[in-house]
Amino acid sequence: MNKKISHFKVFFVFIFFASQVILPQEVIRKGAHELQKEEFGKLENVKKGYIANKDEIISLNQDQTNTLNKMVFGFLPYWEQSSNAHSNIQYNLLSHLACFDFLVQLDASIDTPSGWPWVTEINAAHAAGTKVIMTVVNFGGTDGADAVAWELFTNTTKRDTFFANVKSRIQADNLDGVNIDFEALTSAHRGAELNTFMAALTTYIHTELPGKEVSFCGPAVNWGGWLIDGLVNSVDYLIVMAYDYVGENDGFSGPVSPLTHHTTTKRFVTRTIETGTYAIPTANNPEKLILAVPYYGQHWKTTTNASESVTTAYVGSTRFKNTITEAETYGGFIWNSDFQSPWYTWYDGANWHQVWADNELSISKKFDLAIADNLGGVGMWALNYDGNRPELWDLINTKFGATAALSNINIKDNIKVYPNPTNGIVMLSNNNLKLTQVELLTLFGQSIMKINPEDKYFDMSHLGNGMYFLNIESEEGDQGTFKILKSN
Repeated sequence: MNKKISHFKVFFVFIFFASQVILPQEVIRKGAHELQKEEFGKLENVKKGYIANKDEIISLNQDQTNTLNKMVFGFLPYWEQSSNAHSNIQYNLLSHLACFDFLVQLDASIDTPSGWPWVTEINAAHAAGTKVIMTVVNFGGTDGADAVAWELFTNTTKRDTFFANVKSRIQADNLDGVNIDFEALTSAHRGAELNTFMAALTTYIHTELPGKEVSFCGPAVNWGGWLIDGLVNSVDYLIVMAYDYVGENDGFSGPVSPLTHHTTTKRFVTRTIETGTYAIPTANNPEKLILAVPYYGQHWKTTTNASESVTTAYVGSTRFKNTITEAETYGGFIWNSDFQSPWYTWYDGANWHQVWADNELSISKKFDLAIADNLGGVGMWALNYDGNRPELWDLINTKFGATAALSNINIKDNIKVYPNPTNGIVMLSNNNLKLTQVELLTLFGQSIMKINPEDKYFDMSHLGNGMYFLNIESEEGDQGTFKILKSN
């Protein structure tokens, strides 16, 4: 009998260990924020900021009128802050400046970013009426990201210590809220415990610091474990990281942030928002969603020059300020209509190279998605990736700034301009208004076409891709401006 039991024990142990081989531990994929911290964030000889006198940091200017019609949430990483980002940021075109990153450790302490406090940036933002948010991350410390997060979720003492530390930092530096960017969580730790933690943090901050905000960085695709509806309900708003759809090690090239695709198998931004991960929040409380777009791209070596080619090596992340000029060097952007994404390719004599990186047109289309679905706003990863180039700031101003509010309600109620975007012919549907002027302008206000007010359509097929304004005036003196996106 004992011999039979002994054999059973041996058999059980064998099956147990065999199962560990057959069912390996979950592989956790790092997100773009963490990967680019590893890639770009290795700063040398950067000193911590001095301990600022609280009086040196001014509070948010509540009297400053913000002309933005939606939230515009910009992440500023410490490696860009130290690279003269301040001189390139148009603070009046941001509703939120998210300072990245404040690293939480296993003991619930919070490390500040290099060079902190960023007095110049905080004061410039506050003077413009822009809120300044601390972004707290759980990656890059001495302990694993999942271990740090799980400790905070399950150890109430450490959780309360973390909450108090967040409160102290907000108070010390006159900040306006906290954004939580907890990544690299296992699927088992992404659900109810996370949502309970975030709801408790939101309640705590609202109680202790009335008027301050709590937000969370959410995934583009729910690969398992996330309880998205509850997560959105647990915070003031959620930033959808609508990028990293194709990663460095996926084995093929492709768009970082594809807007569309003709198949049901591909993941893309419109699916993420409307029918996928965020379908219910988009239907029920879209104002709590911020659609963040990439100001970066990905560079691979590939086996061919064909779209979505097999990759042979990953070269690195790119920044908008570089790709916008480099693309011209290699023949210009190629537009992929399936993805609504641009890319370019070249041969160096030994290898094919492909760079997939968003430009003004593809970002504009994602902004239009946020507008069409009544989302709370848009965001970008990351500020200063565009350097001193004006295109993306001009786009924000066009979509969400003063020029975006030009359209007169009476005109908009009685005239339809379609299709928009268009690849050529634009139709004008007029509900019995007598028009006296119809004029097409460039993004910079230059008149390029005067249209007969009685015409029912006009042709833009000869014009380049981009954003245009259609100014319309009625006999009664009402005026309106319609934005038209030309896209082949």
